[in-house]
Amino acid sequence: MPGVFLTGATGYAGCYVRAELRRRNIPVTALVRKPSTLEDCRTVVGELATLDRLADEIARADAIVHLGCTRTHDPDSVLKDDIAGTALLIDAWRSGPFVFASSPTVYGWPLGTLVENTPTEVESWYDIGKAANELQLRLAESSNGRGPAIRLRPGLVFATGERRYAEQYLGLFYLHCELGSKFLFDSEEALESYGSSFIGGTDLGRAVADSIGIKVAGAYNVAGGFCTWRALVEAINRYAGTRADFLIRPGARPEAGEFRPPQSRTLLDVTAFAAQTAFAPKQSVEELVQDFVEAERASARGIAAKQARN
Repeated sequence: MPGVFLTGATGYAGCYVRAELRRRNIPVTALVRKPSTLEDCRTVVGELATLDRLADEIARADAIVHLGCTRTHDPDSVLKDDIAGTALLIDAWRSGPFVFASSPTVYGWPLGTLVENTPTEVESWYDIGKAANELQLRLAESSNGRGPAIRLRPGLVFATGERRYAEQYLGLFYLHCELGSKFLFDSEEALESYGSSFIGGTDLGRAVADSIGIKVAGAYNVAGGFCTWRALVEAINRYAGTRADFLIRPGARPEAGEFRPPQSRTLLDVTAFAAQTAFAPKQSVEELVQDFVEAERASARGIAAKQARN
């Protein structure tokens, strides 16, 4: 059985998706940039920008799961790798569903509850890449024998793997708590209400695997819950023993020793995804912060042991 063709298999979220697919005994062919061995997976070497070289491989897949992304704001890279690379992947797609990891950043800087038909408001080249790829999939879905195109918009991914600092918010907030930074907000209301929907790495793996079974093409918000920035900082303080604090200064830029979180409230309505998949999250923000702190402590113990041996 050809199974799933997976891009981004070794990335921040990809390791969780890969593990869940294999847990369900779904064969995985993983795209990797250089020759490597992944447990229980078949690998093929390639780049997003040259996926036409793997067209026959992609065409044999029963489903496509596209997590690969340059995570950059550089226009040339977004155009060449993210947009053109996704176009090559779509061209080679022949059957089954195509699951694409988009982003809620296409909604801009919201303050209310977000449903999938909320107008998009792209503000960076990263967002342009995600929005352009969603449009490419809408044009290609359910044509020439293909299955549905599932465009997932997951909340912030909170995970504890080796790449937990790969431009991710949980790692960023943890670092500022360790530094004792003051978290800067525009108002008391902002301090109490601003934050984002989130999803744990393991839950995301389950959600992506579940999405392969969706029959109705479309965009779907995916999240495990919502937490305010204040609640996230307080959870890190509680479990890590840090003493980060908060500061109210309307419209000001952060100064030395200060960090200004996004002044927005990204609350994803996940009703549509739950209706299609019956997905129910299992990871709370408290559990995820605890896991992150323990991963940090385990890493520190490993470094100390290595230094002692030397």
